[in-house]
Amino acid sequence: MKTLIIYSTKTGTTKKCAALLAANIGADSCDLFEISEEIPEISGYECVVLGSYVRMGVIDKKISAFIQKHKAELFETKFGLFICCSLAEKVSEAITKNFSDEIMDHAAIIDCFGGELKVENLKGLEKLAANSFIKIAKADPNFRLFEKIIPESITNFSDVLKEI
Repeated sequence: MKTLIIYSTKTGTTKKCAALLAANIGADSCDLFEISEEIPEISGYECVVLGSYVRMGVIDKKISAFIQKHKAELFETKFGLFICCSLAEKVSEAITKNFSDEIMDHAAIIDCFGGELKVENLKGLEKLAANSFIKIAKADPNFRLFEKIIPESITNFSDVLKEI
């Protein structure tokens, strides 16, 4: 299955997840592109996957714009969406906030691959906010952080795409 994986990454986690997904699907049949690169035509692929980090509940604006611009083309092919999000309790909210019902109805799968909150890769206010967030989350037993990528989610995602 010829697959196009388009992703946006801030600290490298989404890039790592995209590469793991490509390996699960079959790396020789996948083309990976960071959203800032020139993206090939969707029509040349049997499957399209879009992945983004989540910051403050919002996916990357370039991924969001790409989805809106290419919605008709996506609906004509098999496509999936994944996010990398460190706060487990906010995954459902992030999905419903960032993807319309129409997009969710047409997607073969939407999932979260966990996250790696790499504060050392952040700068300025983002770094300060992340450190504060981690401190609050670790002090509150109601918060559950994804501190690692979830390989099972990536495997399940690729299995769903292969079955369709």
